[in-house]
Amino acid sequence: MQSDILLSERLRVRETIERYFFGVDAQDEGALISCFIDDASAEYHVTTPEHKIVSGGLAIARDVYAHCSQFTSSNHSVSNFVVDITSDIANSNTFAVAHVIVRGKALLRGLRYQDRLVRHMDGWRVARRLHTPLWQIEADVLPPAFAQALTERK
Repeated sequence: MQSDILLSERLRVRETIERYFFGVDAQDEGALISCFIDDASAEYHVTTPEHKIVSGGLAIARDVYAHCSQFTSSNHSVSNFVVDITSDIANSNTFAVAHVIVRGKALLRGLRYQDRLVRHMDGWRVARRLHTPLWQIEADVLPPAFAQALTERK
């Protein structure tokens, strides 16, 4: 594959990964659905007691949406991303940091996503996903006004 075409395809794969994170953070079910092929499979919480397998792109998107709709807010940031593309198959490895507010707690999480994507008529779509939590920090959430008052006293 020519280097300019390869670069373009790498960016298109990354766009799919980032659209997924946007869908989680914006709680946008349509964005999540657009990331998966119909017969996709996903394993979440690999190596934890919460490990689960979900089959079907729509089922995966709906499961993620149901989970993320419990968040008061969230922000996922890609910290490292690599992809290897061979013809119509891409294997990507994404490390991300998630800031999540849920039930009065702030969670800072390190995550790893190992994806196999396939070229689709309108871009790249996830066919297989492994989601592995790596670490987590939990703290109480301070309301913005309270946090500001603490800062002003210092």
